[in-house]
Amino acid sequence: LNGEEGLRTSEGRLIRQCTVDEARRLPCDEHDIGLLRDAACRACDQGVQRAHLISYRQDGALLQELLTHIGAGTLISEDRFEQMRVATGDDISGILELVRPLEDNGILVRRSRELLEQEIDRFRVLERDGRIIACAALYPFGEERCGEIACIATHSDYQRGGRGTHLLSQLIDEAKAQGLERVFVLTTQTSHWFQEQGFSRESLEALPLAKQALYNLQRNSKVFIKAL
Repeated sequence: LNGEEGLRTSEGRLIRQCTVDEARRLPCDEHDIGLLRDAACRACDQGVQRAHLISYRQDGALLQELLTHIGAGTLISEDRFEQMRVATGDDISGILELVRPLEDNGILVRRSRELLEQEIDRFRVLERDGRIIACAALYPFGEERCGEIACIATHSDYQRGGRGTHLLSQLIDEAKAQGLERVFVLTTQTSHWFQEQGFSRESLEALPLAKQALYNLQRNSKVFIKAL
């Protein structure tokens, strides 16, 4: 407990979680927060799973940090507290909870539980405290040596931490490992973000024939492709 909410970036943004190594590299202009940062790091070095820096000035901060997913301060742990892994059948409800609001708003194509059960091995999830907070999927088209990256979704409480970029990078690495030469996405509302990730706008004819046959003209999704 201290007078500050937690650790901050050089731009002043509150850091919700970081590893010990990341915490030690952060600038701490305030002497007190620096001492607490160092103490938290030493605790993790000696086997404590995680340490929390929170403010005594914020009413209910301790309860918020312990009982809500977003917390109230900074969580420091020896390793990444969020784990990326291959999705399993036990994750279906969590993925559906994550993507339903985006489907309702027309951002993602609606998937039934039955379809998700069939395709669950295509998904990668980011898990925190037993909760799915982000997901994405890779669908390879082997004959054309390309793959579709789809269903990228991050919980609204965690959208500023680069988690979508992290998942996208992981799936691109997997596509390369499978011998694919390019990946594509279909999007209606996030064109700018994919361009920032190195994707280029292409025509519908650039898609695999099987995907062209399933293209929904009513959605009018834009096609973006990235060479690997």
